[in-house]
Amino acid sequence: MSFGPPPSPFTQSQRVAEARRSRRVRMWAGAVLALVAVVCVGGWFLIAGSPEGGAPGAGNKAAVQQAPDDIRETVEKRPRGTAGHLVASVQDRGVKPNQNQETPGTWATDKVLVKGNDDALQAVEINSDDEAWSYDLTGPVCGWTKHVTVDGRTAILFKDKKEDGACNQLALFDLDSGKKLWQVVVPWKKYGLGDPPNVTMTSGVVSSAWGNGSAGYDMASGKRLWERNGIANCREGGFAGGKALLLRLDCTTSDYEPTTKVVKLDPRTGKERWRYDVAEGVGLVFIVSSEPPVLAVSAGEDDTSDLISLDERGKYRATVRLDGGHYEVNCSIDVSYSAVDNCNDIAVGGDQVFITSGEEFGGSNHHTNRIVSFDLGSGKPVVKFEAGPDQMIYPVRMSGGQLLAFRTGTDNYAPFSLVSLDPRTGKEKVFFYFTVLNEAMSLTYTNSSDVVVQNGRIFFGGNMVRGESIKGKPVPQWLAFGVGSAG
Repeated sequence: MSFGPPPSPFTQSQRVAEARRSRRVRMWAGAVLALVAVVCVGGWFLIAGSPEGGAPGAGNKAAVQQAPDDIRETVEKRPRGTAGHLVASVQDRGVKPNQNQETPGTWATDKVLVKGNDDALQAVEINSDDEAWSYDLTGPVCGWTKHVTVDGRTAILFKDKKEDGACNQLALFDLDSGKKLWQVVVPWKKYGLGDPPNVTMTSGVVSSAWGNGSAGYDMASGKRLWERNGIANCREGGFAGGKALLLRLDCTTSDYEPTTKVVKLDPRTGKERWRYDVAEGVGLVFIVSSEPPVLAVSAGEDDTSDLISLDERGKYRATVRLDGGHYEVNCSIDVSYSAVDNCNDIAVGGDQVFITSGEEFGGSNHHTNRIVSFDLGSGKPVVKFEAGPDQMIYPVRMSGGQLLAFRTGTDNYAPFSLVSLDPRTGKEKVFFYFTVLNEAMSLTYTNSSDVVVQNGRIFFGGNMVRGESIKGKPVPQWLAFGVGSAG
């Protein structure tokens, strides 16, 4: 069952209105009291020099003028109403009981919610029960990118059943229409397979790396622009895209000690612009942001221990120490998708990096945390935002100069919410409150799910689902859902 504030004439009227507008059998309790006092989550500054905040309510437009094939950087408009409701969901009735099924990739536009589901892409219309489109692939999705262009395109990798299940099919899709714009074969087998490839996008270019090499493809045509062969004692660990294109090189020294290098490439030519050598002894390296360059590293342990910021020339700037788990950065070590930028609960903007503190416990089922930002030039803390009693808060992404964050309730009473945080003033503004059905609750666990904010809505999607049954019959499994303002 869902949870939230006690019923009132306001919440009841919202449910009636939603029932009239929607054919959904299962409705979410989407409203909260209009006069609910917003939990006061004031931020405080630790040092001066905070960046300028973006203008609230600037509209769902790019912070700067962008071309159609740029990676979108939308500035979200805060809705008028603070009562949230379900706007889209993707469910699967065919997952076999007690079996796991991979469901990688979650994307959203103003029109559709799109979910990767094994060997298919499924899209549902926003504010409708209707399926927008579906596309059957020749094999399961084996690589994807979170990036989407301004005009709503994204790239995926999927397996080719005719090639012994090789993860070598690279395609670009229009998310609104479901049209496959082009498809090429990544020359993975040409180099004796090696590691599974990954995929990312920068302005006008789709790039893929597969251990023994990498290549860049023109976004408009799929034509290969360049190809790199593997270099001695190094494997091409994967790309991070967005504003720039960074490549992680996993290498060994002459003494067979592992080392890591991060290389910035020209997306159109594949030529190196700079190279940064990570200190020896550092284990896993993830690329949190390509511009400005920010790395998440583990030094002598499995979990992320430090963040490293670089300048525009690839020179070291500062280190943010996570103090043995006092601060948390969740980077997935799942090699299935070879993603070097797969880090959750972190955002970079305004020359700051925003991360969460560890959980603080205050008795049974009572815990909380906070978001803390650090200056990328000094590594020192700047501002923090408290989650509030019995609540947890997680950064999602930047929206102009504002930080968008997701807050959860932990006491089976407080609703969830999407909020905007201003690093300049330390103030918070609520987009909307919402509640979640128990059946979909696991999708809100940010350390294992995708969280996407787009067009004033928040979407959640899992990357794995396990089949269940009741009296021998499969139970529909929630793969993804989206929430928007009911006002």
